[in-house]
Amino acid sequence: MAQILKPELKEAIIQSARNEFYTHGFEGASMRNIAKAAHMTVGNLYRYFENKEDLADALLSSTIEKLDKIITGEINNLPVNMIDDQRRSIEFDARIRRLTMGFAHVFETERKEFMTLIRHQRMADQVVVSIKKMLTLIIERWFSQVDLFDRRIDMITSMLASAIFCGLVRLFEESLESGQEEIEWMIMTYLNLFTLMISAGDLHYEKK
Repeated sequence: MAQILKPELKEAIIQSARNEFYTHGFEGASMRNIAKAAHMTVGNLYRYFENKEDLADALLSSTIEKLDKIITGEINNLPVNMIDDQRRSIEFDARIRRLTMGFAHVFETERKEFMTLIRHQRMADQVVVSIKKMLTLIIERWFSQVDLFDRRIDMITSMLASAIFCGLVRLFEESLESGQEEIEWMIMTYLNLFTLMISAGDLHYEKK
């Protein structure tokens, strides 16, 4: 006879994992501690989740989906042929404001999941990939003289994506006690610095 899995027990496990992952990180989290906090045996826990990765996916899938939606929304609505500096500046400002509000909202409403996600290498890498995709499209559509097949450009885009993410991680790590207004100001200021870097890089770029 097939064993019946109870939704309320599955939810209890996820809530226990939420606290365990946040406190100890993914690597330091213990399935035994999670089972104990959920008032069940470790064996029973493994009936619901095969391993820590499976449990982390269940806990964080909604949060990473929201972050990806924020970034993907900017990718899907990116205008083309933004060769005018003033229009480009306006577009940058609008996108940074939306990204800022989106990131800050997820951080405020799902703080434990958000912090667990950015500390989890595999899932953090997914966010970096999305950021790089957005940067690549911006360069392709707004800086037409740049050769995206230039290995140097691909390398610099990867570096920028990683730098943006690492800086945001540091920002959020040190903002756990900060209010939303302060967090939004820091995110917006930080992202604006990268728009200046991208624009400055365009001025110095030369095709081979």
